[in-house]
Amino acid sequence: MSETEAPNFTLGRQNPSYVRLPQTVEELLAQRKPMVGRTLNDYVEDIHVKLWPNPTYQKLLDAVYDEDAVEGSLTADNLEAAGMIREFAAGEGQVPQVAGRKKATIVKAMNVVLRRYHMSRGERAVTLGGEPVSNTHNSGGGERA
Repeated sequence: MSETEAPNFTLGRQNPSYVRLPQTVEELLAQRKPMVGRTLNDYVEDIHVKLWPNPTYQKLLDAVYDEDAVEGSLTADNLEAAGMIREFAAGEGQVPQVAGRKKATIVKAMNVVLRRYHMSRGERAVTLGGEPVSNTHNSGGGERA
């Protein structure tokens, strides 16, 4: 069929150029895309929400610069927070999908979770009063203070 031809939509005729809609519920369910299970990020998010009221956990996630980090390093604070997540998963939370993971892996998932809530260290480092500000020091333009 060329671009100028109209498609043939004659009622009651089978048009082999398209896939027919399923006729039964069974057919409908059979063609459903397989549901992707929950990811590590989802499990870490559940634990993050449960740990959020803990002031120690919040403090480990608060700093945006190494100088302000509890352990003097954002990396170290991330690993400590990941340890809290893993401990919760192994104990009270009973989340085997997280309990056996390495801290470095949990940190990566935790960073995804923090971005979901617009709470990543990077996002917060470039905001002022909750609004993003441009970084004139790296833009090549503007005056430096």
